[in-house]
Amino acid sequence: MANWSELPDDMLEHLTSFLPIQDYHRFSAVCRNWRLVAKQKRYSPAQQIPWLALGDIEDTKKRKFYNLLEGRHYYLDVPELCGTVLCGSSYGWLFTLDHKLNFHLVNPLTGECYDLPRPPPFYEGRIELEMRLDAEELQRGLVFKAILDCDPRTRSDFTALILCGEYYTPAFWTAGDTIWTVITDLPYRPDDIAFYEGNFYIVRSPCGDNYSEIYTFEVGTDPKATKLGLQVPCRGDPNYIIEDTDTDCDYPVNYLVVFEGKLHLVERFLEMSEHRLTTEFVLHELDLEGNKYFTCRHINGHALFLGASTPVVINPSHYHNYMKDAIYFTDLAPHGFSELYGAEDLGIYDMIGKGITLYYPRDVVHHALAAPIWFTPYQW
Repeated sequence: MANWSELPDDMLEHLTSFLPIQDYHRFSAVCRNWRLVAKQKRYSPAQQIPWLALGDIEDTKKRKFYNLLEGRHYYLDVPELCGTVLCGSSYGWLFTLDHKLNFHLVNPLTGECYDLPRPPPFYEGRIELEMRLDAEELQRGLVFKAILDCDPRTRSDFTALILCGEYYTPAFWTAGDTIWTVITDLPYRPDDIAFYEGNFYIVRSPCGDNYSEIYTFEVGTDPKATKLGLQVPCRGDPNYIIEDTDTDCDYPVNYLVVFEGKLHLVERFLEMSEHRLTTEFVLHELDLEGNKYFTCRHINGHALFLGASTPVVINPSHYHNYMKDAIYFTDLAPHGFSELYGAEDLGIYDMIGKGITLYYPRDVVHHALAAPIWFTPYQW
């Protein structure tokens, strides 16, 4: 019988490049030699499947995560996550906001943490109105979404961008700054933000017109937003391409997704009943130079993880039990849609068959402070 502990190091190092994070830890626990190989981290890790970040466990104060790949929960004892709202996730980091409105960037697997400045006021300077909100309302609604332009472990001058306050006002912070810089010349209540080819992008759903608007800006001492000439018509407009649908009255929410080197606009439609559940997604590839867009009826066999975190696109052929041409989505609780039934709007949308199935029980009612978001586990 072969002695597995004596396998050549170069072979073992190569094997680690195929492992998801949980198997990487199991690999390192096999024996002393395998543990030493795992510590070297000479190969880039395999693409990690996002976990679902859930709420606290009341008795232990540990944070609950759900691993779709294994179909099991993990409970992480990270004090910085206890009692916090998760405002966003990028590159394996979580943006957390506690009841005192302390803002942090936390890697729950390594324990690394950055202290961020307190976000800008909820009511843009109207302190008397902000004082009427209780601590939970402020904690839940102050930061709508947060992203990073890069992994802080690879570049020290990283930048964070948030949508915050009553109007989802964009603001950015670069490592070393003492305050957030607010971008004022942008539209009312944008839907989403993204980082693509050196610039931040912001999208707004149609409001009083039939087109989604997209803006871009560079961070710096004098940031100015530029509206792109590209316009994507909304459902109901004569120029709208997707015709095989009968849900014209659905409420639209837009996302920006980087996929195969291109920026995409993803439309999410909600049935505006009391439950407010997702009915459909439509994907558009954006040609920023030509001011054109192309509607896509599939995503080239990939799976897209979409929600309040930075979107993640994976190739399901590398993993079992994952649907191709599918969008895995979480609830829209940050939009204030969870008051009655909790964060129950989650599932898998089949781009080909147009149906929705579940990856997690819908009857689990999540507290508004713990609406689930995607978290991609990285420890490198």
